[in-house]
Amino acid sequence: MFEPQADIDPAALKRGLRTLTLEVVCSSTCDAVMMGVILTAFALHNGANEAQIGLLAAIVFWAQLLQAPGVLLVERLRRRKAIAVVGSLVSSMAPAALAALAFAAGSGREAQFGMIAAVALYCCAGAFAGCAWNAWTRDLVPDDIRGRFFARRSRLGMVASVGMGLIAAATLDAVPEGAGGRAVVFGGLYLLAFVAQLLSATSLSQAVEPMMPETAEPRRLRALLSGPLRDPDFRSLIRFTASWNFAVNLAQPFFTVFILKQLGFSVTVMMALTILSQMANVWALKRWGLLADRYGFKSVLNLAAPSFLLCVLGMIGASQFASQTVTLVYLALLHILLGVTTAGVSLASGAIAQQMSPKGEAAAYLSANGLISSVMGGIAPILGGLGAHFFAVREFGLSLEWTGPHYQGEVLGLSLNGWDFYFALSALCGLYSLHRLSVIKQEGEIDRRDLMQVIIERASSRFGGATAGSSAPVELSATLAEGQAASRKPRRRRKAAEGGEIREGRWWVM
Repeated sequence: MFEPQADIDPAALKRGLRTLTLEVVCSSTCDAVMMGVILTAFALHNGANEAQIGLLAAIVFWAQLLQAPGVLLVERLRRRKAIAVVGSLVSSMAPAALAALAFAAGSGREAQFGMIAAVALYCCAGAFAGCAWNAWTRDLVPDDIRGRFFARRSRLGMVASVGMGLIAAATLDAVPEGAGGRAVVFGGLYLLAFVAQLLSATSLSQAVEPMMPETAEPRRLRALLSGPLRDPDFRSLIRFTASWNFAVNLAQPFFTVFILKQLGFSVTVMMALTILSQMANVWALKRWGLLADRYGFKSVLNLAAPSFLLCVLGMIGASQFASQTVTLVYLALLHILLGVTTAGVSLASGAIAQQMSPKGEAAAYLSANGLISSVMGGIAPILGGLGAHFFAVREFGLSLEWTGPHYQGEVLGLSLNGWDFYFALSALCGLYSLHRLSVIKQEGEIDRRDLMQVIIERASSRFGGATAGSSAPVELSATLAEGQAASRKPRRRRKAAEGGEIREGRWWVM
C-alpha cells in the first residue's frame, strides 16, 4: 500500500488524483474546527487574552520549522505517502484532546495550556505530513492541469469549511455564552474533527505515489536547504513569501477579535461573515485556476495580492461608522472581496512555489520556502498580541471641517484606534512584498492591467456588452473563453495513439 511506483498507468493516476481531490473535504472539516473562528471562540471561552490568541496564531507558523527534519525524513525514508498518513494520524490526537478538555469544563491556566499544547501537536504533526504531501503532489500532478487540480481541490475544501461553519454557528448560537452546555458544544465539534481527520488519513493511504529519483548518497540538511537559496529565481520567491507572510499575519489573525470585541458583534455574525468570505472564495477559485493555467500563476498574484492588501486596509473603515447596520453591510461586502482575493493569493503562491521546484527536489525547495516564511509569519502575530495593549489606549484622528454661512462642521473624519493601527501597518508592510513580487519572472505572465481587462471583458460579455480596449486584451479574453469551454467538455477522452497519455480535459476529477 505504501510502496512507491516507478511507472504509474493513466488509470491509477486518475484514481489517485480523484482520491486526493476528495480527501480535502475531510481535512478541511477538521481544519475548520481546529483553526480560525472556532478556535478563537474556544480560546475566549477559556479566558485567553490577546497575547495568547497571538501565540495560537504563531504556532501555525512556528511549527513549520519542523519541515527541516521533515525534509531529512523524506530523503531517508523516500516514502512520502507513508509520512503523510502517519502525520495525519498523529495530528488527529489534537482534536481528541481538545474534546476531552471541553468536556472537562475546565478554565484558567490549565485549560489555556492544554489548548495551546493541543494546537501545537496538531500543527507540528501537520508540518511533517505537509512536507511529504507537497513533495508527493509535486511529482504526481501533471503540470498542464496543476492550476485546475488545486483550484478544484481548494473549492471542495472551502465547501467543507462552509458546511462545518454553518453547523458550528447554528449549534453555538443555540447555546448562549456563559451557559454550561456551551462546553459540550465545543466538545462535540472537536469529536467531529477527530473523526474527519481519521478519514483524511484513510483517503491519503489509498492514493498512488511515484518513486523518487535515486541519489548517489543521502544528503545532509544543510546541503538540501542551501540548494534553493543558491537558486536566484527561487530566492526571489522566498523573499516575497516571507515578507508577505509577515505583512498579512500582522493583522489577519486578529480579524475575529476586532469584530467580536472592538465592533461588538456576536460569534454567529463573525461565523456568517467567514462563511460569506468562503463562499466567495469557492466561487473565485475556478476562475483564478483557469486564468493561472492560461497566463501563469505570477499573473494571478500580480492582481490578487495588491487587491488583498486594499481589503486589509479597508478593514479600518468598519470602525468609522456609527450605525451597526451600516457596519455589518460594509463588513459583508469587504469579506466577499477578501474571499475572492484570498483565493487568488493562496492558489497562486502555493502553486508557483511547486512549479519553480525541480522534480525530485520539491521537498527541499518547498521546505526552505516554508521555513523562512513561517519564521516571519510566526513573528508577526506575536508582535501583534504583545502590542495590543499599547495601541488599545492610543488614538490617531484626522478631521476635515467646513465653515460657511449655511453649514459649519465636520465634512470627513478618520479615527484610528486599537486594531485599526495593525491594519494600516499590515498594508504598509505589504507594499514591500509587492516590490519583491515584481522581481519574480515567469514565462507567459501578463500585466496586471491586461489581466483586469480580460476579467472585465468576460464579465461584460455575459451581459451581451463589450468594452473598448486594445486588441491584446481582446485576444486574451478569447483565449480564456476557449479554455473555459474546453474545461466544460464531456469527460470522454481518448488515449493518445502512442504512449498512453490522457488528453487535455477534466479526467482528473469526478
